[in-house]
Amino acid sequence: MRIVFGISGGIAAYKVVSVIRRLVQRGHEVEVVMTSAAARLVSPFLLQTLTRRQVWVEDFDARRPLAHIELGDWCDVMVLAPATANTLAKLAHGMADNLLTASFLACDKRRVLFPAMNVKMYANPLTQKNLQILRDVGYEVYEPEVGELACGYQGKGRLPDEKTIVGLIDRDPMKPLEGMRVIVTTGATVEPIDPVRYISNFSSGKMGIALARRLFFLGASVFVVAGKTDVAVPSYLPVQRVTTTEDMLQVLQRSFSNYDVLVMAAAPADFRVSTVADTKIKREKEFSLQLIPNPDILAHLRQDYPQKQMIGFALEMRGGESHAKEKLKRKGLDAIVLNMVSPEFHPMGSDENEVYVYTKDGKEYFIERNSKEEVVKRIIDFLFLGVGA
Repeated sequence: MRIVFGISGGIAAYKVVSVIRRLVQRGHEVEVVMTSAAARLVSPFLLQTLTRRQVWVEDFDARRPLAHIELGDWCDVMVLAPATANTLAKLAHGMADNLLTASFLACDKRRVLFPAMNVKMYANPLTQKNLQILRDVGYEVYEPEVGELACGYQGKGRLPDEKTIVGLIDRDPMKPLEGMRVIVTTGATVEPIDPVRYISNFSSGKMGIALARRLFFLGASVFVVAGKTDVAVPSYLPVQRVTTTEDMLQVLQRSFSNYDVLVMAAAPADFRVSTVADTKIKREKEFSLQLIPNPDILAHLRQDYPQKQMIGFALEMRGGESHAKEKLKRKGLDAIVLNMVSPEFHPMGSDENEVYVYTKDGKEYFIERNSKEEVVKRIIDFLFLGVGA
């Protein structure tokens, strides 16, 4: 992807060095445009070294007098981080008094803004009005974070961390799934035995989080419902943490009406303890637990939402195909993804996977062992984009 990265003169400008470095490492071509104020905060020479491309600081260069137009024609996306109150005001009112603002005005591609400033400046009605103007004409405006600001204040105005910024920029410019609203569940649920012990499983959440990232990358609006995970949910994705299987069911029952698709990649515990002890159970020679079944999340949701699209996951050791197809039919799913456990390979917690995908209309697709990111890409291509087997 070709990225024009604009930097205006906020103190948070120092953070974008690592953002640009990450973008280049991910294979993107990055060309930087800076205001003169930004160039006093971050060395243009440093950014030129990272990008191996010209860094634009001067408002006019006789070698490329039409740079403000050429940059917009060249790029797939134009980014501004940090976006100061001053530069936002200029953009909102069509001012083109430097190369950065002129480039944005001449750009008809995707334009992404990351405001960062003092909390009072951000909350000022004029700044909020300018941001709304920019949203209304098609800019992507991402909210700053709440926290300690460089000026010493606490509040909303911090530039998001580098992983968040990269994740928000690094989306397919065509956004083939734009407008689709998806819930992705991930991780393991936890069923308490007593205040310090629980029943769970080996799910790491890696597969579900990779699915959520990929769907977001393709333009979908994604909401993550996460149990216990070994990896973090990207901070640019909204997430609701849950503990038990019952908790997960309740969140999904409340939320699914606002979404189009459920991707049920979580590994909810099938059983819970009939009676949870109030205090820590002391060690004895023998100890028995009475387990009772947990609610079947997909069965409940299909009953509540008969028209919604639902994709399930299955984990089997023997008879995987027949069990998966039976589950697909019994729960009224649109598709099911089968993971197989064998003495040679266990997908839970692994960075790799291999899966079989079955759809309600009889299509089948085997994805051989590969990284979970690549397997996820092929699952989504097959189920959502019609690409694959």
